[in-house]
Amino acid sequence: MKGNFAGVIINRLALNIDKIFDYHIPDDLIDTVTVGSHVFVPFGRGKKLIDGYVLSVNDETDFDGEVKDIASLASPEPLFDEEMLRLAAHIKETCFCSYISAIKTILPPGSGNKRKINDKLIRGSRLNLPYDEAFEMLELLRTKAPKQAQILELLIQNDFVADADITFLTGASYTAIKALKDKEFIKEEVIEALRMPLNYDEIAPTKSPQLNQEQQLAVNTVTASIKAQKTDTFLLHGITGSGKTEVFLNCIENALQLNKTAIVLVPEIALTPQMVTRFVSRFGKKIAVLHSALSLGERADEYKRIKRGEARVVVGARSAIFAPIKNIGVIVIDEEHETSYKAENAPTYHAREVAEFRAKMSGAVRILASATPAIESYYKATQGEYKLLSLHSRATGATLPEMLISDMREELRHGNRSCIGSTLMNEMQKNLNRGEQTILFLNRRGFSTFVSCRSCGYVAKCKNCDISLTYHKHRGTLTCHYCGYTIKKPEKCPECDSPYIKEFGTGTQKVEEELKTLFPGMSVIRMDMDTTGAKASHQTLLSRFSEEKTDVLLGTQMVSKGLDFPNVTLVGVIAADQSLGIDDFRANERTFNLITQVCGRAGRGEKRGRAVIQTYMPENQTLELAKSQDYLSFYNEEISLRKSLNFPPFCDIVSLLLTGENEQELCAYSAEISASLNKVMAHDIKTQYEILGPAPASIPKIGGKFRHRIWVKCKLDEKTQDIFTRLRNYHIKSDKNINMVIEANPYNTL
Repeated sequence: MKGNFAGVIINRLALNIDKIFDYHIPDDLIDTVTVGSHVFVPFGRGKKLIDGYVLSVNDETDFDGEVKDIASLASPEPLFDEEMLRLAAHIKETCFCSYISAIKTILPPGSGNKRKINDKLIRGSRLNLPYDEAFEMLELLRTKAPKQAQILELLIQNDFVADADITFLTGASYTAIKALKDKEFIKEEVIEALRMPLNYDEIAPTKSPQLNQEQQLAVNTVTASIKAQKTDTFLLHGITGSGKTEVFLNCIENALQLNKTAIVLVPEIALTPQMVTRFVSRFGKKIAVLHSALSLGERADEYKRIKRGEARVVVGARSAIFAPIKNIGVIVIDEEHETSYKAENAPTYHAREVAEFRAKMSGAVRILASATPAIESYYKATQGEYKLLSLHSRATGATLPEMLISDMREELRHGNRSCIGSTLMNEMQKNLNRGEQTILFLNRRGFSTFVSCRSCGYVAKCKNCDISLTYHKHRGTLTCHYCGYTIKKPEKCPECDSPYIKEFGTGTQKVEEELKTLFPGMSVIRMDMDTTGAKASHQTLLSRFSEEKTDVLLGTQMVSKGLDFPNVTLVGVIAADQSLGIDDFRANERTFNLITQVCGRAGRGEKRGRAVIQTYMPENQTLELAKSQDYLSFYNEEISLRKSLNFPPFCDIVSLLLTGENEQELCAYSAEISASLNKVMAHDIKTQYEILGPAPASIPKIGGKFRHRIWVKCKLDEKTQDIFTRLRNYHIKSDKNINMVIEANPYNTL
């Protein structure tokens, strides 16, 4: 059958229809339908109109039955081109995800969104009840109107939430929101949404400072590859403060002069304001910004500027790697070791690997920059797969901070039960006296870890997940950080009615309170997920810290990297050994990286910095090496351990996470999958492999569903990728009430 035909993927996540369907292109659409077109097509027996995306245009079809016509265009212009489609296909193959999930990663912001992007206002909701009454209503609604309960729960946790976000996060309809407004439990509010993320006129232009010899050599080496259009990957390894940013700023400047473009990825939204300011001061309106803290309209407008060629440098978080920029000369991944470059939700791509594929398509250079490169990246540099560029000294001539280890066991012996030890306390007092600033790092948010009864041992747990609830003092709530379940903190133990129920553990809120007790009058800015939920809050808090010379910046991981404040001369690491106890082969690496990075925030100006590392394990080798900032010694220790245990980079690890509501059925099916996989791999591949499990996951239950994992150690190549793709297809056809997610080299092992 000949004619004009389009291969269309239906815009629905149902796995049984995740394939390409052929449609005839009617005469009036022949000139407009192309790859990337967003179209409406009749689908199913009822021929209901549904939207989809054109993945191919062909002269013929192999389908023998009736080929229906495309009904109309859903968007006037194509949403992606052949190059981006190739990128989506690559993600589908390597992330073992559905085709439509991969396609959605490359779509412009707001594509398929019912709310018009050109709206200048955001309509949302706030709680309209005192907290005590809100909790009473919450309990009543959980049985009678569960969706309304979810909305109320969300607004108890957040001051303001856009209605569009409420429907997305809860799955509730606008009718449910209206019902709560009619009951006056919540109230409507409209806020202004600014479309431009940057005020270019407020940022003064700057020129590149004089580079030192190491920096100039790095710039010359990278620029030579850009000119030759080689797809080299450079690992830029430099100690904290060594001027890595200035190196890739100069490389980008040279790429622009060669009529090329650039993408720069940063791991945290918190880093974006400082990084963007630095880029805008150098390149002006050639800069576009893409990250999730922008409004939908801002992202859409930035996307248009990029697509039109008005912006030639894209700066943003992980998803900025999908920016529709052409003629790329260089892709930079700053702090390349960061785990936030790995997506946790499908498709579980790693931005570093997507950047590699995109660089090869574009003939571009990659720069991976870090003071503590990922073990896998440094190994590739030692094997010649990456080209190593090293910066051994701080660009300003400043020395690395003096590192002090504080033994918290001694503090306990001397009766100090505070989370601030005497060494750190004394150093903070010195800073207060000198008018210098301090950064305190704690890898935990909330007031305390859990609430427990001292009489009977009861621990407040989530009813949906096998995890304790976290206490947030500001609202007096206990919240599950996995499913969002929230209750009011009980005054008495629900089990034994004892009044001796209290908080245990240390969170950022609790540290903030202790600081106010220890240092009356001290100014503190707390920066964690609870204080940075509002739009532009990262930038606001960091600006306050810089301009108002606030005494202390207290925070979680978002204060551990990339920040550059000349007046910060002291960094304190609270509970430095906490991440060493995690059941993860990367635990040592993560701990070393965190401590090295956060301590590197001190002494970046003219004054020498100090760092105090508080620990209950002062003799730990990882902490000792972090204290001396000795990455090479740490790498040699870690790579030897990885090799002996056959962990990455000497193998790949594939996780199979199976979840279901029936634990017995889940156990049986997990065992079946493990046995089948073992049989197929033994027959089909010749290289070494190992299958571990099935076994309950680290958190055995989340959101009311039991969780089992199977781990597979193997070498991911075309053969093994095909095996896991076939396994996924087998599971889809099995019609089990069990979900299975296959992920290559996961960072989240819970």
